[in-house]
Amino acid sequence: MFSKSTLAQFQSLLLIICMVICMSCDQKSDRIGLFVAEDHDQIAFAAEEIEEVLQGKNLRVHLTDKESADIVLMIDQSLNHIRTEGYKIEKQSNKVVVSSIDVAGVMYGGLELAEQIALFGLDNIQEVEENPYMQLRGSKFNIPLDVRTPSYSDYSDAAQKNMLEMWNFDFWREYIDNMAKYRYNFISLWSLNPFPSLVKVPEYPEIALDDVHQSKGPFKEYHNLRGYESYIPELVDNAEVIKKITIDEKIEHWQKVMAYAKSRNIDFYVVTWNIFVNGAQGKYGITEDPENAVTKDYIKQSIKQMFKTYPDLAGVGLTTGENMSSLTLEEKEEWAFETYGKAMLEIAEEMPDRQFTLIHRQHFANPEAIAAKFRPVTGLENVEFIYSFKYAKAHVFSTTRQPYHEEFVENIGSLKTIWTLRNDDAYYFRWGAPDFVREFIQNIPYEVSRGYYYGSDQWIWGREFTTKDAAEPRQLEVVKHWYNWMLWGRLGYNPDLSNDRFRQLIGAKFPEVEAGLLFTAWQEASMVYPVTTAFHWGRVDFMWYIEACRSNAVRSAKNETGFHDVDLFINYPVHPYSGN
Repeated sequence: MFSKSTLAQFQSLLLIICMVICMSCDQKSDRIGLFVAEDHDQIAFAAEEIEEVLQGKNLRVHLTDKESADIVLMIDQSLNHIRTEGYKIEKQSNKVVVSSIDVAGVMYGGLELAEQIALFGLDNIQEVEENPYMQLRGSKFNIPLDVRTPSYSDYSDAAQKNMLEMWNFDFWREYIDNMAKYRYNFISLWSLNPFPSLVKVPEYPEIALDDVHQSKGPFKEYHNLRGYESYIPELVDNAEVIKKITIDEKIEHWQKVMAYAKSRNIDFYVVTWNIFVNGAQGKYGITEDPENAVTKDYIKQSIKQMFKTYPDLAGVGLTTGENMSSLTLEEKEEWAFETYGKAMLEIAEEMPDRQFTLIHRQHFANPEAIAAKFRPVTGLENVEFIYSFKYAKAHVFSTTRQPYHEEFVENIGSLKTIWTLRNDDAYYFRWGAPDFVREFIQNIPYEVSRGYYYGSDQWIWGREFTTKDAAEPRQLEVVKHWYNWMLWGRLGYNPDLSNDRFRQLIGAKFPEVEAGLLFTAWQEASMVYPVTTAFHWGRVDFMWYIEACRSNAVRSAKNETGFHDVDLFINYPVHPYSGN
């Protein structure tokens, strides 16, 4: 028998033991063990996303071994049914395992797991297997580097407001992180002649440009649409230095940006229009004359130097058009081969262990002439040659079926194509109709496709600049328009992704409203764009801009303001597949 005092002491001791046990249980229950099999930046990015959402649910993450882990991120080469960038999420007894045959797949699987945890909680993870539908899923970015090396759409507020951001690593870090979450895997930078702002060419050392110059304007609203007026002396001369930076520092900046992108499974490409020599005009005798041998050599050496300077640059692209209208199709390809073609032949031989990509736009060109002239390049083992085609002209927001590629596809043989998906429609309105995007992507001819890039010519998807009293730094356009950009990335990766997921994401972002109602309203409102543009079809950007109900006043509207009145709506054609 215990005495009363002894019993009380025992009960107190028992209570303390129970409290310690309970505290231990509590400490154990809020700790999540994570095992990361590969030390790689792409997987680390996914692991950080998982940790962040778990912390948001008051769960602490600690690294542990595979056996005791709650979550496992790993490479598994035995997954024969999983392709590059694909992944598998499965539950194995008391753990969740994310596996793939490569680090990119583990990253995407980890991002999916993080999203599921955020939406459903760790106890309600759904098993899933995904493989990418389109191999290349990219953004088209007309890049305003400098008034001396402009892009096609530099003469706009969107470009001028974002020129300084192009030299801001913080901008690119946030942009790249978001594009990775949306499942994009490349970024294409478009410029008339970017080389003076990006490289030092040993054969032409005086062309490389220090500092960033921005013109004080004024800019003409109706400038030449083929880029002829992109180098206007009064604009270049009436400029100010907005950033002091040497060419070496510029190179270091872009090396850092491209390396960071690789850590998110994103490659960079640089695409040019031709023949433009902005920033190099007159130096060493360089001109826009297609017969100028010095110009040809300068372009060739610049392309080679781009690859030598940027080890993470995946490829370059070219356009035989805009400023080559005086040449025949064959003459255009002769010039293109003498510059881009020979550059690829030489750099491929100098760097046999590196893979390169050359993108040749079909714009103002002929696929048979291209294939015939570039046959030496298409035969290289370490160079991938890809066509590019403007799939829906300037308006993806028209119909889900397009006719313009049909003859082109019949004439390209075994070569693959990357499709230009031009959004010169929705700049302000936060568009979002997943049913339209899904059907559009599934209608793209799959067998000849390498992928697509999505973007605009007359808008720069940098930081937004239209919001009044905005916080600084201003929001990224791809964050402001997150739903639009996510749809074109996620459904390009997996067009079978259901509307349920989009409803859940909308519900998580806007918990104060009923998600299903907002989803439906958003989609129905967004369909005003394709319904209107398919009926009122101005196939290229200057012919029709829906958000202002106007176009280029002189060339299309044929009135003083460019506004499209009832008469223009009567007389404009309909899209061939509109059903109207």
